[in-house]
Amino acid sequence: MLANLTTTELLAAFMGIYMVAAGIGLLTDRDNSYAKVIPEIRDNTALGYVVGVFVFVLGAVLIAIHNQWNRPLAVVVSLIGWGALIEGVLMLAARRPFLDLVSRIPTSASVMQPFGIGTVVLGIGLRRTALSLNAEKLIRPWLPQPSVSYAASL
Repeated sequence: MLANLTTTELLAAFMGIYMVAAGIGLLTDRDNSYAKVIPEIRDNTALGYVVGVFVFVLGAVLIAIHNQWNRPLAVVVSLIGWGALIEGVLMLAARRPFLDLVSRIPTSASVMQPFGIGTVVLGIGLRRTALSLNAEKLIRPWLPQPSVSYAASL
């Protein structure tokens, strides 16, 4: 099945899986450990650098293999790639100010639970969209083709 996916569909499917996993992590985070991630990255120079390099490289690779703006799903995948690249640049060039800004986002359960639900829903939607486009390509040859009407043939 994966062999039949376009690059856009494959990336969207994997991004969807990632989003579902991250959303479930937010929903099951009873001790609010996710709230500690940003301060730890901000305050640990080596960790901040490694995370910045990783996110930058991830974004650069996504853009290198997929910088397409011709279909809605392709736009979403490309925007995620550009977002990762920009985040990586900010992490490398201005880690403290950038993460100080990000750390202002509330991390209480009343904020993180809806965010987790939204992330799961978006991830499922992204993955389903990618796979349904592929299913349509696989099924289309088997569907009856519309016949030419008599009026159109005149």
